[in-house]
Amino acid sequence: MVGGCIRFAALAMAAVTVAGTARAADAGGTTRGKLNPGYHHPDFLGFRQGAMHDAMVHAQAAGTLETLPNWSHKFSINGQTYNYTLLGTDPAAGAATTTINTVLVPVRLTVPDKIVNGSPLVLNARKFMQSVLRSPIFTPAAFDSGTLQFGDAMLHAEFPQAPKDWHLTLAATVGPTLDVVAPSGSVTVYQSKSGKYLGVIEDDSVLDQPIVNAVRTKYTPETYVIFVTYNSLYADAYGYHSAVMSKQGSAATVFAYNSWLVGVDDLFTLPSPNSDTFAHETAETIHDAVSTSLTLLWGDWFRNNKCFQRYIEVGDAVEDAPPKVQNYRQKVLVNGKQVIYTLQTEAMLPWFLREYPSSAIHGAYSFPGETAVLGPAPFTCRS
Repeated sequence: MVGGCIRFAALAMAAVTVAGTARAADAGGTTRGKLNPGYHHPDFLGFRQGAMHDAMVHAQAAGTLETLPNWSHKFSINGQTYNYTLLGTDPAAGAATTTINTVLVPVRLTVPDKIVNGSPLVLNARKFMQSVLRSPIFTPAAFDSGTLQFGDAMLHAEFPQAPKDWHLTLAATVGPTLDVVAPSGSVTVYQSKSGKYLGVIEDDSVLDQPIVNAVRTKYTPETYVIFVTYNSLYADAYGYHSAVMSKQGSAATVFAYNSWLVGVDDLFTLPSPNSDTFAHETAETIHDAVSTSLTLLWGDWFRNNKCFQRYIEVGDAVEDAPPKVQNYRQKVLVNGKQVIYTLQTEAMLPWFLREYPSSAIHGAYSFPGETAVLGPAPFTCRS
């Protein structure tokens, strides 16, 4: 379900890095040309070059970057040194619990040129926030690595020897609603067989600009901000994760955009994603919050090993897998009853590090679906 492109938002007011985009299937069951696997959005902002970028990389390496708590590790492939930076603390340092202050920002999208029952269509995510909070992303669920939040469980799967009391926890609250009124003609609306509407945002700036403005003016580098839409998404993405730099590159506020879809399954080549977009973006934020986790160039496992990118984007490596491979049904206990949420399976660190055998739980290379990829990424890829 998720997309293999790195999306760079064309915003003039701030330096933004966008990575690990979750790709949207075109309503009606066909994939648009620009959504072909491996498509890359242009880097309009030049994020990965320039003085501010260099200052941020230097500050992160020095441990002085103002952002979410993180730790780094170097590794070698064929004599070449690479590194990854993960949120939390190094498990080798012992038991510790890192709590990430997380704010969920529901988006209320108004589509003025779509009239329903005499009024403009409004797609308001706020009424679904409790369902989001009850998902395995924020509510502990029974995984092979423990009864934990999804991101914490993935880390314990990657580091099975870590102390049981070593954790990364997302402490989520619901923030003020972000109101967005779409310009006429910027949103294409479809109606599903269930009667529910889906808004496909054709112009990324409709959401990009208010999201980045909100991050810059309302939130600090110590907070992880997640913007959520209901039954609306970009024409080229279900979601993405990103960071806004400030203080001449010495600070970075990490945020993500996720879509929450309900009852519009028939409009997609895949079922409504439920919490799998959250799984994709949460896992990628944990593993590469500001796009500095680098490895040997890797190929798309599900596209004949076609060369893809060097960044450790754990969802991108599985995005072109068949639905039965990448979708994972996870039970969560809610008020004494079991509720099933759909998660996306992610590639784990040993896959990117080319470990053989894998040091992860059960010798696996993916999580929570351990059979999605059955070996490490090849050392070479097909151009």
